[in-house]
Amino acid sequence: PTDANIVYVGTARGGVFKTTDGGDSWLPIFDDQLFLSIGHIVLHPNDPNTVFVGTGDPNISGLFSVGNGLFKSTDGGATWINIGLAAQRIIAKIAINPQNPDVIYVATMGNPLERDENRGLYKTVNGGDTWDKVLYIGDDAGIIDLVMHPENPAILYAASWNRIRNNTESVTFDDDGKILKTTDGGLTWQTLSNGLPSPIEVSRIGLAMSGQNYDKLFAVVVDTTHRFNNI
Repeated sequence: PTDANIVYVGTARGGVFKTTDGGDSWLPIFDDQLFLSIGHIVLHPNDPNTVFVGTGDPNISGLFSVGNGLFKSTDGGATWINIGLAAQRIIAKIAINPQNPDVIYVATMGNPLERDENRGLYKTVNGGDTWDKVLYIGDDAGIIDLVMHPENPAILYAASWNRIRNNTESVTFDDDGKILKTTDGGLTWQTLSNGLPSPIEVSRIGLAMSGQNYDKLFAVVVDTTHRFNNI
């Protein structure tokens, strides 16, 4: 945000790259880590040298890669520390409270090879020292997308997705695919429905919020009945 020439790029299998000259040259800055699949990258809202990287590929294709948690750098990517959520395997989205950056939400998909209870939305109030699971859908459904209200960070929207992929089954949709909303920082959640496809027909969902009107939310929904995307 303070220097448009500095950009971080995460790849599905090749780690994190950084440019400081607007893309003329790139340096790999994550290659010393054991898992190089990247799901999401965010910068600290007050310190752009502090970078958070979530590992694991959230696209979960036929030949996917998992990760080993959430990483933090305080020196622009020169060094990294793991701050948890290794068992969650795939981090799809990270949202930091701009008013209190020690409060971080992380959307995870779990291990697509098996059903487990590590999937869901996790929250820390101490910068990653400890984590609490604040939203759990099911052992085959994780949280694939997450949007935070910029002015009221207690309001969040989360999208869930049923996904299992192993050598005996491929689950891409079920009745747990939905959009949920919290207004109290994750203590309680409401399932949104008015105008959305019925849950049994929903596969992956993508979320976005208008930058001009924070009450305007967009959802790209994979409708498995008609096999196309609805907005």
